[in-house]
Amino acid sequence: MATRVEWAERVERWERSGLSAEKFARREGYKPKQLYWWRWKLRADGPSRPSPPSSTETPRFLPVHVVADVVPVVPEPIEIALPNGRVVRVRPGFDPATLERVLALAAEETSC
Repeated sequence: MATRVEWAERVERWERSGLSAEKFARREGYKPKQLYWWRWKLRADGPSRPSPPSSTETPRFLPVHVVADVVPVVPEPIEIALPNGRVVRVRPGFDPATLERVLALAAEETSC
């Protein structure tokens, strides 16, 4: 007696063949009603687990497409133009406390 897995394979072969159930069943040596019933049963029960490959079966490989990493967009540094003409450039990830001290120093008027 054929197993569920065997019937699933038979139904799949029948559907891929494009033949009517009568022609396919006659060719394979079983009744068309069996094909219809198993197709209904397999669909009603949902997808079954694939059977483990036999040790004599050649492994199947699928094509793999390697996609290059996307280069992250690095935000431009912020430029702060002070009234005394100095410009402070701040890169992303700055420390706010350090920036505050730098701005205070850069804002001071110096006599040269």
